[in-house]
Amino acid sequence: MWFRSVFSHPLLQDWQVATLALLLGGGALVLMSFLVALVAVCIGTRRRFYTPVAVMLFAAVVLQACCLVLYPIKFVESISLRIYHEFNWGYGLAWGGTIFSFGGGVLYCLNPKNYEDYY
Repeated sequence: MWFRSVFSHPLLQDWQVATLALLLGGGALVLMSFLVALVAVCIGTRRRFYTPVAVMLFAAVVLQACCLVLYPIKFVESISLRIYHEFNWGYGLAWGGTIFSFGGGVLYCLNPKNYEDYY
C-alpha cells in the first residue's frame, strides 16, 4: 500500500507523521462535512444537518490548527543550521483553509430558524 511506504520511510520522524495525520484527518473532516451539507441541500432538510456539519468543521479546525502550530516549531528545532527559513506557499494555503473552515462552522452555528424562511 502507498501509505505504508510513506509512513515507514527511514528519514521520516514522528512529528512529521503526526503533522501529516492531523492535516489529513482535518481535510477528511472538511470533505465529509461538505458531502453531508451537499446531501442535506439535495434532500431539502438542511435544518437537521446544521449541527453535525458545524461540529465536523470545528473538529477539523482544531486538528488543522494543531498541525499548523506543531509543524514550524518542530521543523525549526530539527534543522541543524540555525538560519532564517521561510515556509512555502502551501503553509499559507493551509492556514487559509483552516480560517475558511472556521468561518463555515460559524455560519452553520447561526440560528437557522430565522433565515430558512427566506429560501
